[in-house]
Amino acid sequence: MTYKSMLAPVIALDEDIAALTAAAEIAERFNAEPTALILALHLSSSYMDEEAPLSAVLQDLAGGATSHAAQLRRGLMAWFERASRAFEVRDLAIERAVDDDKIVAHALLSDLTIFARADAHDRARRAMIEDVLFKSGRPVLLVPERPLRQRSWETIVIGWSAKAEAVRAIAGAMPFLKRAQKVVITTVDAKPINGEQRPGLDLAAYLRRHDVQTEVHNVDGLGRTEARSLLDDSIAIDADMLVLGAYGHSRAREFLFGGVTRELLTASSIPLFMAH
Repeated sequence: MTYKSMLAPVIALDEDIAALTAAAEIAERFNAEPTALILALHLSSSYMDEEAPLSAVLQDLAGGATSHAAQLRRGLMAWFERASRAFEVRDLAIERAVDDDKIVAHALLSDLTIFARADAHDRARRAMIEDVLFKSGRPVLLVPERPLRQRSWETIVIGWSAKAEAVRAIAGAMPFLKRAQKVVITTVDAKPINGEQRPGLDLAAYLRRHDVQTEVHNVDGLGRTEARSLLDDSIAIDADMLVLGAYGHSRAREFLFGGVTRELLTASSIPLFMAH
């Protein structure tokens, strides 16, 4: 198994350059084809962070090449011209991506979808991440907007909880795990299961059968949250990513993340590789 295609949904260069950089690095590593899905954001959109005055909205609608969305797109296209890896570029209105689940259709046929975690346009980003995680059956890589840094993607932490979501995340991350130089299985305040002497050892044995060598860290939370404990262990070994299951459930059209997932989505300085 390897990655052959990946998707990076983007709105603006300043907030999405981390996702584009990661997509280019990973595509180079796996000789994959990266696709950028540019999400057009007009001043009239309900997904703008601040409502624009009516006069500005009307001027923007008539602006054509000078519109807000067109200017954002030009900034992204300039980056693609300088990128180390050629991207396929697709365009989609942000309303269709979010409200009509069109982003899920693109993610379904991509091996990995890469998002930047940014403060800007947070409502749209959260909705898209939720939709891809819960509806596409495909893994998501969420990279922090800052600091922007080059990664080798060779040091990986697995946040292990012996749940189905974690197993799906590990299966999705297997191409990374097979190429990694260091893989650490981290448990937090874990209790032995089914007579296992040390939580994580069964997973380590399973991964060895897939030619993935691991270390097992059984971490004492010492009063910290599970999310904080996982992050601290990942930061301590300078991990390139943290692999974990995304826990949550649906309430009508709204998805509710579990506590660990919610905290990591908000605060992680480490790229998160997640599956549900």
